[in-house]
Amino acid sequence: MIGMKYETIKTTVLIVLVLSSIILTWTLWTYQPQYKDLLGTDDLVEEVTTNNTKETQRIIRPNKILYHIDGQHFGTFKETELNKVMKELRYWEVNDVQNITHQVQDQGLANFLSQSGHVEIKFPNPIPLQLYKSFLSINDKDHSLLTFDRLVVDVNSENHGEGNVYFVSTGENLVYEGHVSSGFIKEFKRSFYTTAVRYPEQIEYTLTDTDSLYLPKDVTTTNSYEYLIDVIGIDTFIERLFTNASRVKRDDLTTATVHTDGTRLLRVYHNQNYIQFLNPTRVSGNSSETTDLIQTSIDYVNEHVGWTDDYRFFSWNKENQTTVFKLYIDNIPVFSSSRISDIIQQWENNDIASYLHPSISLNIKYETVETILPKGERVMETITSKQNFNPELLESVTIAYELREREDNSQLVSLQPIWMYRYNGSWIKAEIRDEDAGGNRDGLE
Repeated sequence: MIGMKYETIKTTVLIVLVLSSIILTWTLWTYQPQYKDLLGTDDLVEEVTTNNTKETQRIIRPNKILYHIDGQHFGTFKETELNKVMKELRYWEVNDVQNITHQVQDQGLANFLSQSGHVEIKFPNPIPLQLYKSFLSINDKDHSLLTFDRLVVDVNSENHGEGNVYFVSTGENLVYEGHVSSGFIKEFKRSFYTTAVRYPEQIEYTLTDTDSLYLPKDVTTTNSYEYLIDVIGIDTFIERLFTNASRVKRDDLTTATVHTDGTRLLRVYHNQNYIQFLNPTRVSGNSSETTDLIQTSIDYVNEHVGWTDDYRFFSWNKENQTTVFKLYIDNIPVFSSSRISDIIQQWENNDIASYLHPSISLNIKYETVETILPKGERVMETITSKQNFNPELLESVTIAYELREREDNSQLVSLQPIWMYRYNGSWIKAEIRDEDAGGNRDGLE
């Protein structure tokens, strides 16, 4: 009897195991995982909702450093190298700032800058001396409103007890001298100047008596990228830009969606990936102080959505009270035919009047391809062959990224390295012939 019960139990257990095995096998065979299409599913686009604030010293950054050594010139825009220099400058203390423009007029500003022993730390646009204090200790209260586009370190001045640094405005032809401890200069010379020949050699192209361009003698190797993007939620803009978000009404138009509280207006452009906030300002006799405009603009971004990517100060216009902060990748500025690589502000009567901000941010670096850009000589040949070219109107030449949106997939953007130049106030892409471009090396990194 007991044996029969035991056999019955064994049979039952065996049947259960067999059925379980069949069910498990069927599940494995028929299971189709819910993979999301990496490049085509909207659910992958996450919304950015955090407010990313940054200190001024992370927004005001140099874009190139030049070392003048015995008639040769070496330079780099590599961020790791510039970071080392800027870290060193934090310990410096500058005293006795005074105007010495009259002392360099006879030799010309361009010749003064290129003297052997001079190191130029260049910024994309002139900034007030007050903002240099965000990364450099300067004991000066009299020259805060003056603007300079480069800081020059004289490594040969360390033998004179005090070392010399210069604040230079190439546009205004101004040179102000300051003094630092000779110990700082000696350390700077040892750590940076004596090893600078490892950087790409630069060729000088004289534009005027006050300024020259320095471009690489050889081709430049850099990367092109593809990125998956994040979308910045529109509620984030509404909450940060309006005083009372609950009063904001929505209106759908043909080209954009408009959000307004009856006074201020937030326009979200369809398929354009940027927003525009308009704030009618009250008439007032006041105007923003020159030294405050850039800092005020930085503070405003910090408080209203924030730095959703690596945006840096790029340019400003005192007359129309406009500031531009540009997206940077690897310390290279990004340009776009649309407005998705710039944060732009316009101020009136000490209040924000217009605020343009991209509504996307770069998320995942999807692909990297090594790319070779043509040498400076080819670039200058292209620029100077422009009809009616006037060297006095050429302001800047730089390696840049061109941001391209993909029509087949709104979640993917590409960044292609190019040469850009600023001529007569406008940025233009240098269209260099393919045979001069140096070609590409395909491959993933």
